[in-house]
Amino acid sequence: MYDSSLSTLIFHELMNGKVINRTVLNNSGEFTANPLFKEVMENLKDYRTQYEMSGCEFIDESEFIFIRDRASSRDDLKTDITMKACILLLILGKYINENNYRLSKLTEPSGGITRADIEAIQEEEDTVELIEKAKLKSDLHAEIKNVLVNRNIMLEKPSEESYILSDAGRAFFTEVIESYV
Repeated sequence: MYDSSLSTLIFHELMNGKVINRTVLNNSGEFTANPLFKEVMENLKDYRTQYEMSGCEFIDESEFIFIRDRASSRDDLKTDITMKACILLLILGKYINENNYRLSKLTEPSGGITRADIEAIQEEEDTVELIEKAKLKSDLHAEIKNVLVNRNIMLEKPSEESYILSDAGRAFFTEVIESYV
């Protein structure tokens, strides 16, 4: 049986374009099980039916859940937000690679992209050009917060202003990198 209070939270998350990840960061900055994800997985058939009846495609992966408009074809998934997310993930990956950081800076609670990192990224000449061509706001930090953090693709570490990829973020990052390699 579903939990109505969790169901309401799930509805708001999904309808606002957010991803529900298998794990979230707790107050100590460690990964912990996400009760929203657990609720959906325990009542998957009911949730899938609910969103499909509302005209949504319900995407449940082993690490995350999201919905998208069923009316759009699978080939037409390059929405403005999707493209911005891909570009931002590529920019972050480029920064990690060019500065010889380990991938764990993006993926592990012990790492994290800091505001100073974002400012350094924004000052790179080729990044400025990418930001202009992609029609991103000149404030890269605001774009990362709006496109990646607010949609749960990246998680903000509670004790500091730094960000790591969520379960969905790691999957999307891998997909983006494989597409462009």
